[in-house]
Amino acid sequence: MRLNIEEVRKIISVVGLVLMILCIGVLPSKGQNSSKKSFHKGFHLLTIDRDEAMHYLTEAIEYDSTNAEAYYYRGLLQYKQENFPEAIKDFELALFHNPDFHLVHLYKGFTFRSMDSVEMAINEFDKYLKKNPKDSSAYAYILRGKWRMQSGDLTGAEEDFDLAIALKPLEEKYYYYRFITLYDKGNYKMALKEIEKVLDLNPDFYGYYYYKGNVLLNLGQYKNAIDIYNISLSYNDYNADAYFQRGQAFEKLNDYAEAIESYNMAIMMSPNEGVYYSKRGNNKFSHGDKSGACEDWEYANTLGYYEDYEKMKVLCN
Repeated sequence: MRLNIEEVRKIISVVGLVLMILCIGVLPSKGQNSSKKSFHKGFHLLTIDRDEAMHYLTEAIEYDSTNAEAYYYRGLLQYKQENFPEAIKDFELALFHNPDFHLVHLYKGFTFRSMDSVEMAINEFDKYLKKNPKDSSAYAYILRGKWRMQSGDLTGAEEDFDLAIALKPLEEKYYYYRFITLYDKGNYKMALKEIEKVLDLNPDFYGYYYYKGNVLLNLGQYKNAIDIYNISLSYNDYNADAYFQRGQAFEKLNDYAEAIESYNMAIMMSPNEGVYYSKRGNNKFSHGDKSGACEDWEYANTLGYYEDYEKMKVLCN
C-alpha cells in the first residue's frame, strides 16, 4: 500500500512528537540544572569562603532535595565548624540518597569521634571497610585501629595495623602504630621487633630510639637500654623523658651516681615534674644523701607527686 504525501507528513509529525516526549523525559529538570549550578559554586568556595559555600550548597539542596553531594559537602562544612549533630544529619541524608557514597562513612566516623562517640565512630569505619575491603590507601584501617586502641580493644587495633601494613609494607608509621599497640599490651618481645622494623625504615629519628630504650628497660636489658637512650640523645639532647628513663636504667643497675646525673638533666629541662624529684630523692637516699633525699621528696609533694610521701614521713622526721 502506497502512502500519499499528507499521510507521510502525519506519520513524521507523530514520530517527531514521540521523540520529543522521550527526550524531555531524559533531560534534567530545571530544578536539577539549578541545583548543579549552585552546587558547583558552593564546591569551589569550600576553601575560600565557608559561609558562601554553605549558602550555595543549601541552595543546591533546595533546588534538588536528592543531591547527595551537596549534603556531603555541607556536612563537611558543618563538621569543620564543629556543628557535629548537623553534620551527622547531612551525612545521613547523603547516604540515604546515594547508598554507594562510601566515603561519607569515613567523615561520619570522624564526626562521631569528635563527639566522643568512639563506638559509633568505629561502627562507621566498619561499614566503610565492609564496602571497601581492599582500600589500597590503608588509611581507614589505621584510623579504625587507632580508635580501637583508644577504646581499649588492643587486639582489634593490632589486627587493623596488620592489615594496613599488608597493604603498605613500607610505611614506617604503620609499624609504629602496631608497635604502640604491642607495647601497651605488655608484649615487649614483639614490640622490640616492631620498633626495629621502624628503625630500619627511618634510622634518624631520635624518638624511635627512645621507644626502643623503653622496651629494653621493660625487658630488663638495662645496659642495652642505656646505650639506646644515649643514641636517642645524640640525635636530640633536649629530651627530658630520655634522661629520666636513662636514670631509671642506671638505678636498676644500682649505679646511683649516674642515675642522679640523669635525673639532674631531666629536672633542668622540665623542672615541674614531681616524679623526677621523687626518683632523684630515692637515688640520693640509696647513695647515702638522706638530707638531699628528703628535700627532693618534700619538693615532689609540693608539685603534687605523693608516691614517696609515707616514706618521707618515716625517714625524714
